Amino acid sequence: MTLQQAPSKSLVLVVAAAAGLTGCFGLPEDVVRLADDAAELVRSAAREIAVSEQGYAEFLADPGSSAIRAYAEREDWAAGFETAKQGLRDARAVLDAEVAPLLDRDLLFQEDEVRAALRGIPSVVERARSAARRWEERRDRLESVRSDPRQALERCESSIAAVKAALPGLQSAAEAAKSAHPPRTQDIDRLLADVLGQAAAVSDLEAGVAAEATRWRTDGEVDLALVGDSCSQIARAGDAFLKAAPALSDRLAELDRSYSRTLVDMKQEPVLVVRRTSWDGGRAFADRHDKDFSVENAPPETLRRLAAIRGWFARWDARAAELETGLASGEWESLRIDPAVAWTEGDTLAEFSVAGVGYRYFHKYLVHEDGQASETDWVAVDSAFYRANLDNLGMDLVSKPHGSFESEKLTQAAPPGMAFVGNPHYGRWVPDGRGGSVWNWLGPYLLVRSLLGSPATYGRSEWTMWDGGYRGARPYYGGSSSAPRYGTRSTTVQTSPKMRGSTFARGGGFQRAAASARAAGPSSRGGSFGASGK
Repeated sequence: MTLQQAPSKSLVLVVAAAAGLTGCFGLPEDVVRLADDAAELVRSAAREIAVSEQGYAEFLADPGSSAIRAYAEREDWAAGFETAKQGLRDARAVLDAEVAPLLDRDLLFQEDEVRAALRGIPSVVERARSAARRWEERRDRLESVRSDPRQALERCESSIAAVKAALPGLQSAAEAAKSAHPPRTQDIDRLLADVLGQAAAVSDLEAGVAAEATRWRTDGEVDLALVGDSCSQIARAGDAFLKAAPALSDRLAELDRSYSRTLVDMKQEPVLVVRRTSWDGGRAFADRHDKDFSVENAPPETLRRLAAIRGWFARWDARAAELETGLASGEWESLRIDPAVAWTEGDTLAEFSVAGVGYRYFHKYLVHEDGQASETDWVAVDSAFYRANLDNLGMDLVSKPHGSFESEKLTQAAPPGMAFVGNPHYGRWVPDGRGGSVWNWLGPYLLVRSLLGSPATYGRSEWTMWDGGYRGARPYYGGSSSAPRYGTRSTTVQTSPKMRGSTFARGGGFQRAAASARAAGPSSRGGSFGASGK
């Protein structure tokens, strides 16, 4: 062999690598198992279909099935087996023509093709099984009617009667809602049509069932298929109607409900996590056991001092039941921690340290509902919601005007009552004497707005701007970014007697808002240990 004939070392390596491609870059084992499982699924279904077909043959041969056999011939129940077998043929065709060649090639990059080819096989097989079982389901339904026609007809008639009894009330509620809220007539008709469709389905079948009931009472005979199918459809449609009708009535009642929730105060309170670490002081390298305590109601000064401590601030001797602490008199008691609670058996000593610092956040709202105003107590909110509304003091966080559905409530901050302007339920537009118009309130909402320090009313041009560009889409503060007309940083809110006396104001909230217009975080927007208040 000449030098030119001798294979190079690199060529030998390439050939060796190519020889190992199949082993290293073949299809994953789970994909091969999927293909095997799909083939077994088809084989198993074929056995089930054969068993079902044999059962059908025995049913036809059984003299006791004569009353139902006529329906099997009339409705061609046997066709289900051909449908089932065709489904399995289709599944096998996919396995043979698409999957098998891919398995033979055994290439890793064709994994997705194998999975795609296998994806539809389970549903095809399930449809085949269902087609083969159809005769049994059909037989059972007709047999249930044949065994007790009276019960089947009475259940059917009971469903019809329940729908008839509920229908007038629903129609009356819909007419009343349209009369009270003319602009929502099309919406109400659309909602009503969906529900009335179920009642109509019951009504369409009623005559046939009534005829069969008469026939059974006079001749003792019924069309099993007609009664079974009609009563099954009536039961489904009737149940759907009887569930949907009360839900629709409740939804129509939403149109008469009106409410808003105005943010009138907010605060954050520090939460300290104190950790007790206990161990057996008589053993070297003893296991240590931790228990955490959440401290929420201690004085802010105590919490602030504890948060600054590094290491332990108290020790507990379980044998002597003695506590050693560097805290001032009464401070330990304010933590409300029982040093021995949930104690680990065998431990004798423990140290207490600060494991973490967090905050609890609260809002207080003025709720204006159906013409009545009331103020809530402190309501816990999560930190994200608290921070998102730091600029929204004195504003409606939620508004649901009269004539709207609950799903249409507004959850973007708006000046108090702005969502109710333009709605004749609350007032009307009157000339402002300068060629424009202002909103003239009816009822108590004007008093509420004055209490919050908001302007007495809104001009039409401002409302139009809010309605067209902000309603339900984004908060509206009016004025300019440096001098907003509404919200926490507005002069109207900051000079309101009610707001000046708020916990937020007493804790320095207005000063922080002025110093940082849109900043986030407890140090700049939400207060600190000494500024949260209660």
